[in-house]
Amino acid sequence: MNALQDRLRDLYRALADTVDPAEIPDLAVVTKPHATKAGPKRGITALAAAAAVALVAVLVTVPVGILAGHHAHAVRSRSTAAASAPAFTVVDKGSALGVYLTRTGLSVATLAAPARQHFELVASGGTTRSFLAATGLTGSACHAYFYRFELSATGQPSPLTFLRSVPGSQPTAVAAIPGDGSYAYSTVHCDTAPPDGEIGISGQAGNRTWAYDEADDYAFSLASTADGHTLAFSLAAPSADMLLNTGSTAPTVDRASRILRSVPASATLAISPDGQTLYACASSGPTATLAAYSTATGAQIRVLYQWRGQAPSCQISLDPTGRFLLAAVAPNPQQASTLIGFDLRTSTPVTIPVRAALPDPGAQLAW
Repeated sequence: MNALQDRLRDLYRALADTVDPAEIPDLAVVTKPHATKAGPKRGITALAAAAAVALVAVLVTVPVGILAGHHAHAVRSRSTAAASAPAFTVVDKGSALGVYLTRTGLSVATLAAPARQHFELVASGGTTRSFLAATGLTGSACHAYFYRFELSATGQPSPLTFLRSVPGSQPTAVAAIPGDGSYAYSTVHCDTAPPDGEIGISGQAGNRTWAYDEADDYAFSLASTADGHTLAFSLAAPSADMLLNTGSTAPTVDRASRILRSVPASATLAISPDGQTLYACASSGPTATLAAYSTATGAQIRVLYQWRGQAPSCQISLDPTGRFLLAAVAPNPQQASTLIGFDLRTSTPVTIPVRAALPDPGAQLAW
């Protein structure tokens, strides 16, 4: 007798022990008089019905290897499949934002930039279908604008909601501080030499700014922990990744931050909601690597993806849950990027059928 038969025998015995005949209602058992051996039975007792249900339960719960050992891995994989990635991917096209179905890559909507402005940045707004965007003025004028918008269940964008503007500046980064609608931003001043700027936060997390105090020392990327206490950002010069303490009363970015010297400088980066992991891109010769690093030690934790090219480019962004990472990778900045999504719990990569031209540094795609 095999294991499945043992399980069925024990189940029937246990079932019989738990059934009280007095509790079984009378059933009209319909039979056809003088039925032949081939004639079907038209009725079933309550006990038999219960046993049939139990049999189904056994067949569902029996270890896969008992039924078909060579299919065990496939069935387990389906039962532990990664959760669905965000439904929509938003890409900055300059004159407009494009909204795509993540699964198919089909374009479902566009959101035009305001008159005489062009989009510079787009980022998650802290919830599943909320986003932030930053624009600059067309032409030679300098003025940074920051907005919020929502996507409907079908991917249709709401009108832009104005958040703030910074005259005489260009936006270089924007990020949501999850939970309360706050956001962080970075700008570089156009009318000063050297082009100093600032990092700021706005909303329930506070309203503060920290000034850049070095030439060309400004962030191309910002990312916030779930509690808003830490902002991760990458610097153009000196080339480095840093963590800013938003509770610091220091007046400058440098004095409010600590540098992660062992983490490769990345044009864009992301930080886990708990602040323990930093995601960054680095290139060594013709090979580029997207990897996870410890924010405590700077040590590399795992490699997520590698690709080859001459001066390969990379942009990354986390979804609001912190589970899914979106990466745009290309052999060089002149080629259209391939979009790849990662379930960070399983390290499973999925190529997203969207081709995006992202020639500029900064966050130009979002989930």
